[in-house]
Amino acid sequence: MKAGNYNLIRITLIFAAFLLSPAYNYGQVGLSKTITREIIINENPDNATIEISQADSLETNGIDTITHVIIGRKEYEIIGVPEKGKMKISVSHKPIDEFKGHWAGFDIGLSNFFSAPFDSSLPDEAMFMDLNGSKSVSVGINLFQHSIGLQKTKENLGLVTGLGLAINNYRLASDYVLTRDNQGFSSFTESERSIKKSKLTTSYLTVPLMLEGQIPSSKGHNPFFISAGIYGSFKIGSHTKVVYDDKGGKEKEVSRDDINVNSFKYGVSLRTGYGFIKLFANYDLSRLFQKDQGPELYPWTVGLSLFNF
Repeated sequence: MKAGNYNLIRITLIFAAFLLSPAYNYGQVGLSKTITREIIINENPDNATIEISQADSLETNGIDTITHVIIGRKEYEIIGVPEKGKMKISVSHKPIDEFKGHWAGFDIGLSNFFSAPFDSSLPDEAMFMDLNGSKSVSVGINLFQHSIGLQKTKENLGLVTGLGLAINNYRLASDYVLTRDNQGFSSFTESERSIKKSKLTTSYLTVPLMLEGQIPSSKGHNPFFISAGIYGSFKIGSHTKVVYDDKGGKEKEVSRDDINVNSFKYGVSLRTGYGFIKLFANYDLSRLFQKDQGPELYPWTVGLSLFNF
């Protein structure tokens, strides 16, 4: 064989007898023999062959030997039959499955505020932002994902990043209209008209960085996973919406005036799931409103990932 024609890989492996034969018994129950052999793998782009030098006889009882060998990012299926002191083997190989995270997809959840870490009570000056939690719906469309495996021969641990769109609807429990007062502070006004709905909507482009671990299922797909990490988000829009319910009918009023919603936010995220059940939780470490220009509120969202792209 000429140098350059084949990629010659010499590997010395210790095979337990049960890998290459049904048993290696020596007249006593429980005794087995471990044999060291030299394996020569001759590989070209189209196929590969393997020879195993054999110092001792090999008992196969006419049954082919089938095993798997992982070398780098390739998995070899070895099927061989002993012949004249050597193991003649046919080999097929394929790349090991790449790590794939669980970010891209469609999220839906409910949002609310903390006034301090894990404190859902609001101070008096922030009571106008008290929410109707069951109607404060968040939608996430995570469009792009890039997964980076951290293991050479497995696909159970990796980093995940991407790009998504997060839309949060904060439905007020009160009949207030959000605005900015004369001092530039995020505030509210009361309307003499009957208000059916009042809400604040924010839209952000989000970039995550998550560390994800996976435990494969027995069927080899839909693994249990858990991921945790951080995200940064850039505001692309915000508006308030008020629906008046007068006797003459409903009237909608949408305002895109600046009420000091932060242009950039960041936070921590947790995702977990198994099969079609996937959950997520996001917690902003930055304020909803700019510092000293609105009440100190930290948004959070919990919900379901309905499917993955």
